[in-house]
Amino acid sequence: MDKKTVKQLNWVNKEFYLKTQEYFNRTRQFYWEGWEKLLPYLQGRSLKVLDVGCGNGRFGKFLKERLMKAKIEYVGMDNNEYLLKQAKLNIPDRKLIKQDVLKKWKLGKKKFDVIVIIALLHHIPGFENRVKLLKRAKKYLKKDGLIILALWRFSKSRRLREKIIPWQKFKKIINQDINLKQLESGDYILDWKKGPTAYRYNHVVDKQELKKLLKQTGLKVIESFIADGKDGRGNKYVILKSVT
Repeated sequence: MDKKTVKQLNWVNKEFYLKTQEYFNRTRQFYWEGWEKLLPYLQGRSLKVLDVGCGNGRFGKFLKERLMKAKIEYVGMDNNEYLLKQAKLNIPDRKLIKQDVLKKWKLGKKKFDVIVIIALLHHIPGFENRVKLLKRAKKYLKKDGLIILALWRFSKSRRLREKIIPWQKFKKIINQDINLKQLESGDYILDWKKGPTAYRYNHVVDKQELKKLLKQTGLKVIESFIADGKDGRGNKYVILKSVT
């Protein structure tokens, strides 16, 4: 995917979250079922956690409540200023950074036991950028540390599939000349259909792509499971460690 198309799709999502940020904050106050299944991998007297795309900080709040006996050093990163302000209210004693995750991370020489990337990878346009994100996360991982992905399975939901907008129609709606030849298999636009008119770019990371991502990043799966949503199948969780 060329840089122009990446820029256009990033703009789509930035506008989406600016329009829907208050709704997202209100409806993202609960903990996902899948997080409970992650707890066995989040044990220890002390734990350094990086939350990439932390939103309103609810995963940091979850850790604080579920791991009360552990000393947790939590760092959250997000590019939405409003959601970061909400995160500051939810976890006032934790470090939060305004950060475009595709640009150089402002972390210095820090290393982490666990890096979580929850409901973010589907918003990253271009396979090469998804590789870049995972390689960058790996760089900040301690030896024997873990990367935890939560991959949104929106294409498996009939309700969500009904929100998919054809690309030709979307181009006319936003009046931008998106080069459709630059799009990858699994790239979609979803209509928000709640309150303000808003659209978001999403990408399906399927089994084949996940294998390619792992091959190019030197990561391997140590466990995976499906959880969340009304049917318990909303997200695929993948727990990774470095092999190189």
